[in-house]
Amino acid sequence: MNLFRRWHAHHEFRHHFGHGRHGHGFGHHADGFAYLLVARLGAKLGLDAEQQRRLAIWLEQLQRQRDALKQFARGPEVADLMAGEQFAREPAQRLIDARLDSLREAGPGVIAAFADFFDSLGAQQRELLRSMTLRRRGCGQN
Repeated sequence: MNLFRRWHAHHEFRHHFGHGRHGHGFGHHADGFAYLLVARLGAKLGLDAEQQRRLAIWLEQLQRQRDALKQFARGPEVADLMAGEQFAREPAQRLIDARLDSLREAGPGVIAAFADFFDSLGAQQRELLRSMTLRRRGCGQN
């Protein structure tokens, strides 16, 4: 594990966007983070312009789903569930079901966007992406 590289990437991100909180994820600076991710992965995998475009489309799809879930957690309807003397279980279940249905509807688009990106990669690029993913997840390679 290269601790300096991880620190440097984190420091570069914090310096570039001017905030100091940890666990930033996509957050407020989603476009900038996605841009950095596309650039970083593009350099590591040797992506051409079309492959970078496909990666950016997939990241945009993921961001939309993340934003939808975030709005759910902050929405006024969640506060309404706790407004009474007892928690409104049935409305809460309907709300969760509606959000899950929305995610299910978007799922094929997210999968298609990643599949388009992945399928556009060459054999060496796919293998490098696999090894990067396994390493990041802490999984041993077979």
